[in-house]
Amino acid sequence: MSDDDDEGRATAADFPIVCEDCLGPNPYVRMQKEPFGGECAISGRPYTVFRWRPGNDARYKKTVVCKEIAQAKNVCQVCLLDLDYGIPVAARDAALARAANESVPSSSVNRDYAVEEISK
Repeated sequence: MSDDDDEGRATAADFPIVCEDCLGPNPYVRMQKEPFGGECAISGRPYTVFRWRPGNDARYKKTVVCKEIAQAKNVCQVCLLDLDYGIPVAARDAALARAANESVPSSSVNRDYAVEEISK
């Protein structure tokens, strides 16, 4: 497998990780998928952007973080709320005393390595 195939597989996604509130009431949502369409707000890596309208009178929603970060932190890719409790991640981490264990490294090399380990 070449490096290009590995990068495409690691950042491409078939469906985003979103909460029920962001997905909306309609079970037949039409999503637009843009491969490598944005930069992750947390890791800074390119990722596949998804965009959709949850209802007829709603605004378009789109993903803001990559799938690897959302899986590692167990958050919605759109609203960044916890998937289990529906609360902000900072409040969840403070309540569960996990803030020190799941921090994203500050240097770019360490951040890339951490994201690669998460995606495995």
